[in-house]
Amino acid sequence: MRIRQVGDPILREVSIALSPERIASSETQALIQRMQNILNGIKAISDENGNALSAPQVGSLVRLILLRIDGVFTAMINPEYRPSSERTFMFEEECFSLYDQRVNLKRWYEIDVEYLDSDGEKRELSCRGELAGLIQHEVDHLNGVLFTDRAEKEGAQLSSIDTLLTDQPDRLAQVKIMIDYMRG
Repeated sequence: MRIRQVGDPILREVSIALSPERIASSETQALIQRMQNILNGIKAISDENGNALSAPQVGSLVRLILLRIDGVFTAMINPEYRPSSERTFMFEEECFSLYDQRVNLKRWYEIDVEYLDSDGEKRELSCRGELAGLIQHEVDHLNGVLFTDRAEKEGAQLSSIDTLLTDQPDRLAQVKIMIDYMRG
């Protein structure tokens, strides 16, 4: 299985922080490369996807997320974010671990993220909109939280792809190919 699916206990665990020594290890560097390969495989199926993934989703219980920002992979190790304004927005959430469901959830519109990069260097990034939403979603994974948990808390309605894409049969078929790829 390329990406762990809902029901896998690892998705409910809290990930452990990586030390600078462990970041430099061949094991961590190989994990980052494996995550890049998976996201590239998803991107090959659908150009609108393949932009973010957390380590627990590929079976590693470490505080690592990988994002494709402006076409370039950025590993965020031990990420911590804080809202940089009170503004929120409704973000359409989807998850490679439960890809047949979608929901709109309230997220912070602007955040500041502190993290270590793949060389163990401290970094900070200010972001907003979709990127801010993606980071919040992926950090939730590091804490054992799924978007379905937030939907339940907010009383938001989950929708299946079969319902959402009923009038877009080509896109629905593409999404189902991606689901097979992630489970494969």
